Amino acid sequence: MVKMTQQRLEARVLGEGDWIGAAEICELCRLDLAVVLELAELGIVSRRESVGGEWQLPATALPRLRIAGRLMRDLGVNVSGAALALELLEAQRELERRIRSLERLVGE
Repeated sequence: MVKMTQQRLEARVLGEGDWIGAAEICELCRLDLAVVLELAELGIVSRRESVGGEWQLPATALPRLRIAGRLMRDLGVNVSGAALALELLEAQRELERRIRSLERLVGE
C-alpha cells in the first residue's frame, strides 16, 4: 500500500491480516463497487463491514480483483465470466504445481 503525504511517499507491505476499504480497492483495481460486491457474492473474494459501515476486503484479494478487472476491461467478459475464469486459472495453477511435485518424486 502506497500513500502520498506532504510530498513524502509512504509504503507498507500488506499481508493476510490486512483489510482495505472497498472504495480504495475500487480505485486500485479500476472496478466499480457493484462489481466488487458481486464478485464477493460469487465467492471470489471475502468481505466484511467495518464499524463505519464501509465494506472492506482483505489485501490478499487485490491480485484476484486486478485480474478480474483486466478480464472485464480487456476481453469484455461479464462478472460471472471473470469469476469462472479466475477459478479455472487457479485450478490450472494448482494442477501444474502438483505435476511439478510428482515429476520431482519420479525423478528421484
